[in-house]
This record gives sequence, structure tokens and C-alpha cells, in this order.
Amino acid sequence: MGTKVLQVSRWMALAGWLATVPAHGQTRLPVFAQYPAGAPYWGKPVAPRLVPGTAAWHFRTRIREASRPPVNFAGHYVLASWGCGAECLIFALIDCKTGIVQFDTPTVCCWGTAVPHNFEPIYGRLDSRLLVLTGLLNEAGPSGTHYFAFSHGQLSPLR
Repeated sequence: MGTKVLQVSRWMALAGWLATVPAHGQTRLPVFAQYPAGAPYWGKPVAPRLVPGTAAWHFRTRIREASRPPVNFAGHYVLASWGCGAECLIFALIDCKTGIVQFDTPTVCCWGTAVPHNFEPIYGRLDSRLLVLTGLLNEAGPSGTHYFAFSHGQLSPLR
């Protein structure tokens, strides 16, 4: 009897360990803790730098309104989004320390209607440089969850 229990325990331990190992060819999903941001900035925000003729200039009212505190992304940025059509969002990253506006960001659309009431197609956190986008990027496939690291003023795809 004791040997059977030991064998079952070993198999259960192996099964538990295997559940934590990614399947062949798959990688683990990025998590916010892997991309820490610096200390949050709570000072007075610098007015956004908006250059006439740029895409950010065309959305200057939304960007100016959004640039007010509180910061909500990567330590000292405001992640601001607004609608660009039915089931479509556009966003900008506004640096509250320098006023620089990152507006070369993808649009996010077509996430479907079967989502929870608290669903956020664009999600970031104050304590992290990881940005998660869900849906189609720039209205092109594949649809799904897309992960980006924000570093040195640029979004870099992770998956």
C-alpha cells in the first residue's frame, strides 16, 4: 500500500510540474513584473509638445485633456485612448516629465462583443512598461492579445 501511494504522489508531482512548463514551441506570456517602470512621477506635468502638421496635432484637444495627472503608465506617462469608430480605439503615450507625445501607436479594433463588462482593449499599468493590446492592430490580423514593451520612447512587440 505504501509503495502505491508513493508512486501516485510522484505522478501527481510530475503532473503538477508539467503544468507549469510551456508546451513545445510555446513561450510564457509576458507579465507586468518582468517590465518594471521607475518610480512614479507625481510632479506638475509638462504641457504636451504638439507640432503642427503631425498626427498628434490633429488630436491636440484630446491629448491636452488627457495629459493632466494622474500618470497611469510606465512611471511617468499618461496612456490616453479615445474612439476612432465603432469598436476601434486610438491611443497616445504622453510623457508628463518632458511633454513628448508618442503617437506612432497602432489602432486597436475588432475585439468582439463577447467580452466582460470591465474589458480594456488597451491596458497598461503605472508600475510597468508592458502594454497589452487586444483585438486587431491597425485593422489587420491576427486578432488576439498583443504584448509590447515600452522602452526609450518606443513600443516593441514581444510576441
